[in-house]
Amino acid sequence: MPDLTFLYSPLARLPELTVLDLIAVLWLALLVVGMSWYVDTGPQSANSASTIMRAKRMVWMEEMARREVRIMDGALLRGLQQGSSFFASTALICLGGLLAMMGQAERLAEVADSMPFAHPSGPDAFRIRLIAPVVMIVFSFFKFAWAQRLFGYCSVMIGAVPEWRQGREEAALKAARDAGQLNWLAARSFARGLRGLYFTLGSLAFLIGPLALIASASAVALIIHRREFRSESRSAMLGEYEGR
Repeated sequence: MPDLTFLYSPLARLPELTVLDLIAVLWLALLVVGMSWYVDTGPQSANSASTIMRAKRMVWMEEMARREVRIMDGALLRGLQQGSSFFASTALICLGGLLAMMGQAERLAEVADSMPFAHPSGPDAFRIRLIAPVVMIVFSFFKFAWAQRLFGYCSVMIGAVPEWRQGREEAALKAARDAGQLNWLAARSFARGLRGLYFTLGSLAFLIGPLALIASASAVALIIHRREFRSESRSAMLGEYEGR
């Protein structure tokens, strides 16, 4: 039997974690939940790149309904599925790496403690601090896997859209809009998985210390905000981008 004591032994040594550690973890959780709410349903969500693309996806599906040949639409959807599959596989690889780091906590804790501005910690606290990125990467995996399945459902719904014929226009548009809504739900799940992946990278700073986690998580939130509300790509979606 493999030695799994490293998984539960830290629980007996929780005093190694300080109040500042707990504050940093709560700050990370607040930013993860808060950014998801702010981008998807907050008061400014209508201006986010994700919401703009939601309208574009609906237009795509309506145009698809009017096309006689839908090979291009199927190819585009396969590309979206492959992207979700790639990131789901990447998340599993990252999870394996994080679990391997737990098994080498003694050596890695020494390296982390030797870094500038590091908050000294033993191997047990090091393992506990790895829980944050592990939780985030597991969250991302489930989001990517669900996005891939939803894109698959969307493919089926596209195939079920009736041909554009006289007298069947409304039925075709309704089926296309249903497919567009499912396309959007898949894209939202994928976007949340990406945000989880960003925060996973940010949460690795917890290995240095709680202040590093607070700073890195805040930086990730600012990056997400810029990409959703202030990026050049968003301007291009709105037709407002002026190339240099």
